Amino acid sequence: MENRFGFRDFVFAALFLVLLIIVLLAMKQYDRQYEQIIAISGKLDEHSRELREIQQRLRRGVPAAAAGGGQTVAAENDPFLRLRDVKQRDDFTIGDWLVEVFGGEVARLTPIISGDAYAATVQNYVLETLAQRDPDTLEWEPLLATQWQVEDNVTAYEQYIQQQRDAGRAEEEIAQDSALPVPITITFTMRDGVRFSDGEPLTADDVVFTFNWIMDERVAAPRQRAYYEKIRSVEKQGDDQVVFRYREPYFEAFELAATLQVLPQHFYGGYDPEAFNQSVGLLMGSGPYRLPSPTDWRPGTNVITLVRNERYWGESPAFERMVFNTISNDTARVTAFRNGNIDIIGLPPEQYRELLNDRQLAGRTRQFEYLSPTGGYRYVAWNQHRQGKPTHFADRRVRQALAMLVNRERMLQEIMLGYAVPTTGPFNPLSKQFNEAAEPWPYDVQRAQSLLAEAGFGNRTRDGVLLGPDGQPFTFRLTYPSGSANYERQVLFIRDALARAGIVVQPDPLEWAVFTQRLENKDFDAITLGWTSGLESDIYQMFDSSQMMAGGDNFMSYRNEELDRIIRAARREVDEDKRMPLWREAHRILNEDQPYMFLWFGKSLVFVDERIQNVRETKMGLTPRMEWYVPRERQRWTR
Repeated sequence: MENRFGFRDFVFAALFLVLLIIVLLAMKQYDRQYEQIIAISGKLDEHSRELREIQQRLRRGVPAAAAGGGQTVAAENDPFLRLRDVKQRDDFTIGDWLVEVFGGEVARLTPIISGDAYAATVQNYVLETLAQRDPDTLEWEPLLATQWQVEDNVTAYEQYIQQQRDAGRAEEEIAQDSALPVPITITFTMRDGVRFSDGEPLTADDVVFTFNWIMDERVAAPRQRAYYEKIRSVEKQGDDQVVFRYREPYFEAFELAATLQVLPQHFYGGYDPEAFNQSVGLLMGSGPYRLPSPTDWRPGTNVITLVRNERYWGESPAFERMVFNTISNDTARVTAFRNGNIDIIGLPPEQYRELLNDRQLAGRTRQFEYLSPTGGYRYVAWNQHRQGKPTHFADRRVRQALAMLVNRERMLQEIMLGYAVPTTGPFNPLSKQFNEAAEPWPYDVQRAQSLLAEAGFGNRTRDGVLLGPDGQPFTFRLTYPSGSANYERQVLFIRDALARAGIVVQPDPLEWAVFTQRLENKDFDAITLGWTSGLESDIYQMFDSSQMMAGGDNFMSYRNEELDRIIRAARREVDEDKRMPLWREAHRILNEDQPYMFLWFGKSLVFVDERIQNVRETKMGLTPRMEWYVPRERQRWTR
């Protein structure tokens, strides 16, 4: 057979071999270059971190060579003393990410109008306040302000009002009197050198703008206005001071002013109220972190990433990024934590107990169980008016009966596994507001049925369903956030308990974005959710009848004039010894009226990846995330 491999074929083969060798050499050289690029990138990151440290020391007037040395800021005006102490540790290193998890999708990040706890968590890393609480002492310490002065003129205010009442003037007329003394005035001195993440300076003008923006009726912020309506005006004084003047005495006057999250006027002032109300991702501030773009975030993504604010005026925290994954399913969240895809997770009791027995996790995690003074409570809210008409829940006897049909002690043990404290009202058991004399409603089916009969629920259908005074079956939807096995078990427990009395409950799980929309529109029969609390809680927003407007937090349309009077009196009372009995009376009324079925204050049950350092319990819960770090050899997350 003829051999067809000729000289031309030989040349082609040789050329192909040469080409192959060139490609292999190029690939090897590329690998070397890539390794060099990675090494250079690492060096640049390291130099960037060192440069940030030098810039921060220079801002504080510290010699650049004195790494981690002293500062010129007076201790009483320095909000970063704890963080600087942490930075003195031998293993402290800047770098890594902190990856957290949300149980529901964030619908909106624009401040003031966002309204949910997940958005607030993100905003707290981006926006800053005039002052903050020390997590260990609970005392106020400066942040954007360096100092403040409080002028108490309540006595003169009350004397003037009493004189005008004695003269026969109406309350509304007195309130509008220009001669009425200002009861409380708080003057803050702003910190020099603070800048927003785009480099623009933060000044007293931005504080004034923020207040006026919240109070603009065209801005969709009824919840915020409900709080800040106590303030008559916020005005600039001189170049570096801002003055808060109050309409009337208010027990949380200082906290209200001190915790105002300051917005940049040059950024948000560029939007008219209608455009602002329609926005979802406008977020810019002066905090240690920022969005990659302050305008481009949109809902629907499963991850929110905050990057370091390179222009941050204060002491830089350790983490390069704060990452928030959205995982709505309880089991999926636990799986992600087990796989090391998230660093910290708060768990419902059943999963917490399960993970405590996980030997694999025991060696690489730490666990925390605590009842926080700002921890929240779980409740069921009964919508008393819907589409302009009273519902079955408008009758107090019905609400009281429902409280006695549910064995809440048993539910707490079965669902919370004992990791909770039962409650009879909205105040934290660790607070002075809590009324220990308020008796919990007993589990008493017979007494509950008697109350229902009094309210007109005496007849039944052939299937045994109670008929209301209108002849309609007593059936309702109980709406709750989907994806949570804990909520689902709670709802099923209530459904079964009420079914024994002839009341039909239809579980109604909704995704978080839809759930919050239903609340705003009051489009529900009953819902179960939770409220956070404070060291001293103001319940005006949730229970005062003035807050029944669309978007307000009295979304169950509850009205009690006596309670309104007591809440308003408590808010005006600046003397704690006189104020606490008022709060306890409000607690008693709410326990009696049952606009909510008050369930429990849950303990925080938290797992944290063991590589993260300086995580400990404080009076406020855990140490602030800004004071956590990961030693270099244990860092996990990179670009």
